[in-house]
Amino acid sequence: MNLTTLKYFISVASLGSITEAAKEAYVSQSAVSKTIKQLEDEIGVKLFDREGRTIKLNQQGKLFYSYVSDSLNLLDRGIKAVQGSKNIDQSPLNVLFTVASPLISKIILRMQEVLPNISLNIHQKNNFAKDLEQFDFIISTAKIPNFNSIPITTEELLIGAKKGILPNKDFIELKDLEKYIFVGLDKETELQQTIDQFLMAHKIKLNYQYQSDEPATVRQLIASGIGIGFIPAISWQDFETKNITKAHIYPEAPRRTIYLNSPHHNLTDTQRLFSNEIANVFLQERDAATKYLLI
Repeated sequence: MNLTTLKYFISVASLGSITEAAKEAYVSQSAVSKTIKQLEDEIGVKLFDREGRTIKLNQQGKLFYSYVSDSLNLLDRGIKAVQGSKNIDQSPLNVLFTVASPLISKIILRMQEVLPNISLNIHQKNNFAKDLEQFDFIISTAKIPNFNSIPITTEELLIGAKKGILPNKDFIELKDLEKYIFVGLDKETELQQTIDQFLMAHKIKLNYQYQSDEPATVRQLIASGIGIGFIPAISWQDFETKNITKAHIYPEAPRRTIYLNSPHHNLTDTQRLFSNEIANVFLQERDAATKYLLI
């Protein structure tokens, strides 16, 4: 099916007449009638009930109409956007990362390619809980009430350690983790809360000897061999790959889902482009992490 076919469908459905739809499009009645029949044959569903000269949407047609109408409206917005719609502005985007901070530089590089004139105000401290609506987007592991929340990735939490500390295996048993000294994040961080909930559910108590509220500090301590720690497989995948051993936890590994939250229910074109590109960054990181773990 093509754009013309969908436009004819919308016109016939709105006017309730093939004749009137043909007049509106300046084409023959037979051309519109043939197009509608081809559409129904292509999707394998009758969309209209025909009684004499009248034609009305049936139940399936009404459902299809709702999707086609939304799609054409969205397409129209896209055309206006690339033609210089006033909806594209140069206002800075305010973005809060409560997780996935190692990916910030990659996201900014992507934005320089796609939206080179747009400024990003990046925030990382989770001390804005009372005023979250000041942000255009919040990347977190929580769905924020009354926000639009879209899952952008789900990642496994691996065990990471300096080479030589863990057995030379791809897996480590959950109960064996109690033998090691751990480095972790502050209990107020989302990643540590996810880990603590998993450990509590499995009745495992770890020896956390060092904890910090800075992910970069935790990574440095792990890389130095001071302790072992949990490594998000996607968002931390570039972390000291050559000097770090990463192992899956069995029989069950902890996982977390990262969401892109926004208080805006109708995104501007700039916001839409940003949300699309940040999702693409996470998708590429997921694919790269999967390839690495399969090697």
